[in-house]
Amino acid sequence: MDLNFNNELDNIFSIIGESKIMSLATSSKNRPTVRLISCIVYNRKILFQTGNDLLKFEQMCDNNNVGLCFNNIQMEGVSKIIGKTNDKQNNKIMEIFRKHFQKSYETYSHYDKEVLIEISLTKIIKWDYENEKPFRIFLDINNKTIKKEMYL
Repeated sequence: MDLNFNNELDNIFSIIGESKIMSLATSSKNRPTVRLISCIVYNRKILFQTGNDLLKFEQMCDNNNVGLCFNNIQMEGVSKIIGKTNDKQNNKIMEIFRKHFQKSYETYSHYDKEVLIEISLTKIIKWDYENEKPFRIFLDINNKTIKKEMYL
């Protein structure tokens, strides 16, 4: 199997699609936590809304390095607050969110404490099988490198 960074990154984003429910891991003050979040993909970034009074928000303010997981894809990234969900600059993003997560959009988006978080991915690990043998593909987004490692 020939490895190509751009092809594999395209493949991963096609698996994720425009939206997914993912696990988000955050950590600060020696306390790691994980929870499910409703995400959309926009310009190759993962975005979600959350309240600025929640633990995940507090942890991301203290330590903006986060982890995401969906099925056999593990991701690391850097989180950034890009504004409130009802800011005019975020209308296009929130329309995509509404399309995929209408109930969450209707329930939370209008609250003043709701913010939009953007995650810029830095590393991706994808588990897969070849001839019934497990392997991992490692993508370093910042350096645009890829490698494959057999697991067993």
